[in-house]
Amino acid sequence: MRRFGSRRGGIDSPQVLTSCCRSGSLSRVAAVALAIGGGVFGLACREAPVPAAPVRPLHIALPAEPVALDPHLHLDLVAASILSNIYEGLVGFDAEMSLLPALASSWESPDDLTWVFRLREDVFFHDGRRLTARDVLASFDRVRNHPQSQQESILVAVDSWRAQDPETVEVRTRLPYPILLNKLAQVMIVPADSPDLISTPVGTGPFRFVARRPGAIELAPHDRHWRGPPEAPAVTFHLEPDAEVRVSGLLEGRFDLIQDLSSTLRSAVRTSHQTRLVGRDSLLVNYLRLLRSEPPFSDPRVREAIQIGLDREELVRELLAGLGTPAGQMVGPNVFGYDPEYRPPPFDLERARSLLAAAGIVPGTPLRLTHRAGVEVEPIVRQLARLGFAVEPQPMPWEVLYHALQGGGVKLYYGSYACTSGDASDLFDSMVRIRDGRPAAGNPPIPGLAELIQTASVAGEMTARRALLTRVMREVMGANGLVPLLVPRDEYGIRRDLRWKPRLDGSISVTEIGFAPRP
Repeated sequence: MRRFGSRRGGIDSPQVLTSCCRSGSLSRVAAVALAIGGGVFGLACREAPVPAAPVRPLHIALPAEPVALDPHLHLDLVAASILSNIYEGLVGFDAEMSLLPALASSWESPDDLTWVFRLREDVFFHDGRRLTARDVLASFDRVRNHPQSQQESILVAVDSWRAQDPETVEVRTRLPYPILLNKLAQVMIVPADSPDLISTPVGTGPFRFVARRPGAIELAPHDRHWRGPPEAPAVTFHLEPDAEVRVSGLLEGRFDLIQDLSSTLRSAVRTSHQTRLVGRDSLLVNYLRLLRSEPPFSDPRVREAIQIGLDREELVRELLAGLGTPAGQMVGPNVFGYDPEYRPPPFDLERARSLLAAAGIVPGTPLRLTHRAGVEVEPIVRQLARLGFAVEPQPMPWEVLYHALQGGGVKLYYGSYACTSGDASDLFDSMVRIRDGRPAAGNPPIPGLAELIQTASVAGEMTARRALLTRVMREVMGANGLVPLLVPRDEYGIRRDLRWKPRLDGSISVTEIGFAPRP
């Protein structure tokens, strides 16, 4: 029997589908930066080992509206970042993706198929109700069986769950499943009597939901949190798709922390006396998704031409200002299953043009490139034009675009993907095989791939499992429905008097933000 109080995790996210965030211009931001004062500030300033508690409400600007505030229905990184402050799982991740106890104080595995979780006794929902096993079972049931759930792939290997008593939950898997804890970290626990569609979140997390108003979501401290009340007095998440507005709000002091900086706006944040840049490697991969069931992408020659006809090094320079690397697979180096030998295909513009000509693609063939509003796409448009396509960018609000992607009606999409469990199986379970071998919306299945994914998922020996995951990745990339382009570095702007280190999973945990002590 194995007993655990914590366990080292992998490196990824809830199969989170999100959009990449590179946008904006410099005009108003530059004026604000000059008004506040220029001058380059070195980033080697001394960090306090323990930041002081925030002494005022925090204002955080995110790049899009969340698709919804129901924690079980969607795979949306914006919503997950907000809701991770409201809800908790049985286990959780720290900033480096190591697994930690959360609502479960401990767990044990009496055999290869069974996991038993002991709940904390001092956990209360925001409405005062005490957490019991019934709430955990109801949350699993919502994820697996809710008719609108897009998260069912998280529990793809789980066979059953039951309460041994009000404080103990037993989970059984269909086959040995070594990454169960990574997956369960993504299941947020809600009250058992939650409505069919949750619009007013009630969780156990350190912050409780107060209100949603146009462009903002307000949270307040949960005074009965099992770790004790959080020290930040309150937080408002501002939902602002315009990168220039986010940066100007930071420079003017209206925002304390902003997410997603375009290459043209970083210098304004870096040179202000009031703000600084913080960043780290991320789980994201920026990619194109081609709808293989529809022409012209139903022709494998067209798909191959796009794979080899885009200059990824140039895109890194133009879209990321060099802060990233070219991508040849749909996971980056921080994800278990990444294959360092699987490099991006060599850029070959002439061969790409020959393939397109053989496929009957004539110069000027129209394409519509769909992306989240606020995302910079012009370098991609220019490169596709070199191949002979006449590309029309189609920006859409994220909460609208998300549903269009789920419905399989978007022929060409540019966005980002993150495996938030730290494991490449997130990608395969959510975007290739959803459940019981069903393919993702809009694309035909790849023969034999569902069985290979299952074999990789249950492999217990890590070397063998990594080899199987990389084999699956090569099969997926060979089908060429996905075109990985870039692995970006995660960049944030932050007020200089705040101390905060970005998380590997890209979420913003308010309890990790502190104020620098005064000298």
